[in-house]
Amino acid sequence: MQTQSLKNEHGAVRVLEKLCWVLALIGAAVLIALALTTVISVLGRYLFNTPVSGDFEIVEIGCAIAVACFLPYCQLRQGNVIVDLFTLKAPQAFKNILDAIGCILLAIMAGLMTWRVGLSGMDLHRYNDQTMILQFNTWKAFVIIVPCLGLLTLAGLVTAWRSLKGTHGVDPHLTAEQE
Repeated sequence: MQTQSLKNEHGAVRVLEKLCWVLALIGAAVLIALALTTVISVLGRYLFNTPVSGDFEIVEIGCAIAVACFLPYCQLRQGNVIVDLFTLKAPQAFKNILDAIGCILLAIMAGLMTWRVGLSGMDLHRYNDQTMILQFNTWKAFVIIVPCLGLLTLAGLVTAWRSLKGTHGVDPHLTAEQE
């Protein structure tokens, strides 16, 4: 029954899920590129005494982008750490309400972060902030990070709604027999 209600979710929610999935794949690709950059830099430093110039700047910016890309998908898939020591034996309806409150708080915080990080990115652009070695304009990373935080806000609202309906954490791809 819960699987059927998830399959009937609004098309916008399915689009959000696809966007979050694509962002998670982009985040994975960024991490792979960062790992390769690090390996090339270490080998270059060891073998030829020529590391990748600005490798720490690349890794720093890339990690920020990758983490931002992973957050919305993590929220939709209930990937956040939950400590349920006090609610382990509580009724499911009570747990659902607590989960919804947590998701709403996350959505509020993500919305505030979207706003403030967006303003920070605009300030960095206005002041032409650049990394020291590569002279990379730091505001460019915010062009990716801010929409990711916006999607995290929406993911928090969707998961809050699912928690109230009692469908948060149910995989819509499972059949009734697998549940």
